[in-house]
Amino acid sequence: MPIIEMRESIGSLDVTLPKNQSVSIIQKRINLKEGTFQRNMLQMDLFFDDYPQLLGGASPIVFPGIIEFFVTPTPIILTDETVRLTPNAGPLASNQLVLFKAILEGSQVTRFPQDFLATNANFPFFHDQLFITMVFHREQALEEQFCRFAASFYMSYSEKKIPAYRAAMGVISERFASMLAKAQTNGRTLQNVTDLAGSFIPSYNWGGIRPEYMVNGQTLTQFFLNLDSQASEQMQGTGTLRTFAAQARQMVSNPNAFGSVGGSQGSIPDWFVQILPKGVEAGAVRPQFPPRVTQDNPAAAGLGNILMV
Repeated sequence: MPIIEMRESIGSLDVTLPKNQSVSIIQKRINLKEGTFQRNMLQMDLFFDDYPQLLGGASPIVFPGIIEFFVTPTPIILTDETVRLTPNAGPLASNQLVLFKAILEGSQVTRFPQDFLATNANFPFFHDQLFITMVFHREQALEEQFCRFAASFYMSYSEKKIPAYRAAMGVISERFASMLAKAQTNGRTLQNVTDLAGSFIPSYNWGGIRPEYMVNGQTLTQFFLNLDSQASEQMQGTGTLRTFAAQARQMVSNPNAFGSVGGSQGSIPDWFVQILPKGVEAGAVRPQFPPRVTQDNPAAAGLGNILMV
């Protein structure tokens, strides 16, 4: 599996920041070898040859805002989220398309993956292209300004040939993830702090583990046939068994046990219906199938069709 090393640069030009527009983007596309390949990003590093500065005043000043730096296999889609309370932030670093992300604030750079992990990463991608994107977020956009910077990026990735169907599914997956990035929402706010996972056993509240009723054993004869070898065993009538079946199917509020409580035979558990004959649950089985009746009247529609009787 060959490993390709690459160094790219972006910048060395004046980025126009229009008036009343707080977000500006500069992007560079890198074409890779065409074909059905899976590539795994292994090592990444970012270096600013010239930190972003605003021009036009008496002297250059450090860019007053946040700059996001991305390396992705597809063009990024700005989200409805904020970064440092400035609108239209780029995708989160947890997004599967983000191979590398950095946030620049003044001269301080925060990276993902961080320096140690960036030398041991293994992020797969399937597109035959890479996009280096920088998103400029100004705190104030009262006037048109110009920003000058220069940045260099190093990366190494492995490359291996894969079947065409697997490469196609990988490209489709990455495009789908790119479209979902704008609407992505993570986590939720708990309206009730007692709903915190781990404060209770969820099975008791949302199904799974429930208590069960046991058939009442007042005497041993209900569990052991303490009878002579020629004695007959007492049997229950069909009507009584159907009453038990109805009690076993009775629904109860969560998290109580299914079935019914009490009665002459004790509590009836829900599993009681599993041992009852089908004739008790659904009625007597007819001794034979009813005769088949067909439509034999040529004047009526459906000649020869079987009639329901």
